[in-house]
Amino acid sequence: MNLDELALQIQNMRKRVALLQRQSEQEKTQEDIEVVTAVLKEVHLALEKLQRANEELQQQNEELSNTQQSLVAERQRYQELFEEVPDAYFVTDTKGLIQEANSAATTLLNISKSGLLGKLLGIYVLEKEIIAFHLKLTHLRDHAEIPDWKMQEWEVNLRPYNRTPIIAAVKVVAIRNQQGKLVGLRWILRDISENKRTQGKLQWAEQAMRQALAKEREFSELKSRLLTITSHEFRTPLATIHSSAELLEYYRHLWSDERQNTHLRRIQKSVMHMTQLLNDVLVLSQDETSKLEFHPTPLNLVEFCRDLLEELEQSDRSQHVIAFSSKCQCTPANLDAKLLRQILSNLLSNCLKYSPIGSTVKFSVTTANDQAIFQTQDSGIGIPPSDIEHIFEPFHRASNADNIPGMGLGMSIVKQAVDLHGGEIFVESAIGAGTTFTVILPFSTNLHV
Repeated sequence: MNLDELALQIQNMRKRVALLQRQSEQEKTQEDIEVVTAVLKEVHLALEKLQRANEELQQQNEELSNTQQSLVAERQRYQELFEEVPDAYFVTDTKGLIQEANSAATTLLNISKSGLLGKLLGIYVLEKEIIAFHLKLTHLRDHAEIPDWKMQEWEVNLRPYNRTPIIAAVKVVAIRNQQGKLVGLRWILRDISENKRTQGKLQWAEQAMRQALAKEREFSELKSRLLTITSHEFRTPLATIHSSAELLEYYRHLWSDERQNTHLRRIQKSVMHMTQLLNDVLVLSQDETSKLEFHPTPLNLVEFCRDLLEELEQSDRSQHVIAFSSKCQCTPANLDAKLLRQILSNLLSNCLKYSPIGSTVKFSVTTANDQAIFQTQDSGIGIPPSDIEHIFEPFHRASNADNIPGMGLGMSIVKQAVDLHGGEIFVESAIGAGTTFTVILPFSTNLHV
């Protein structure tokens, strides 16, 4: 029975009460009339109250209807907003079972809404992160009673259907009932893969810029040190040349041929020393400007080494004995002749420079398994253990070599040349017992003719 039917029945009852009242007035005694009248008045009052109650119910019904319409409108607006949110929006239970999903969610995971509903959100997490994801979900449930638990954020790798994995930023909000109990979760997921790639590129560019600035500062310091050391190292041979030339100019007519030749040899030795300094500086500057190139060609290593030793023996003036040995296969070695000359001339020059006069320097070359093995061994002053790890750094000189001329570039150049060959270099040394260098260079297949 609705409210309109109730009002109609109240109206009909009123008519019947009025009819009964008229009939009682005609047939009953005065005493009965008064009793019936009193009863009818009570009935009339009850009907009036019922009428007012009916009107209030009608008003409440109207308000309830309006409220229902408002709720329907609000639900419609919520659904529209839910669908129009640009980020993927999920509503799940406390275990992550998907109950609602918007259009952006279907796009993100590349699957229809019907395919999402009723599924666990965790199945779209990349396999290697599934355990971590479930631990986070468990943590959310375990801390559900904390009043200030509102939103949690993290990043997760997702695996959309038939698509490459993506990185998503996750925001999770608690859904609570009137008693404050956790009854569900709202999830907002945003694809940040491109942002991550861009961020990675920016970080790489920033790192490259820092490295470039550091390299520029290092190069600036290197140039400053190079000018300082070069000027110092050139001063001694230049002074020797000037002194010997001046003495020859004024006194050669008074000197014997042997004495004149002594000063000429000093000039020649100083010139050769300056030439070596210039070569070292040239190689270093080429490497710093990325112009040091690798051009391997077939070489006869025995002939190459003998030619180099002949030059060194001439400049050494037979002050040392160089014992050379070789075990080479007939196959030509594919190495860079210019770089190999830098390696061997620096190693052998150091052997002669740091060894006492009259001592023997051992030099050997062996080829096997498509690689060449060079070894130099002297009985000189040796290298302190604390200096060995820095020996290939530019301008580094051993602490016990202060009284011996040099710029500290030779071993740096050797290391660069070995690296360009893709080879290795090893050093063994002991103070006062000499130093042994072993260089292993693989034959190159990329020949320049």
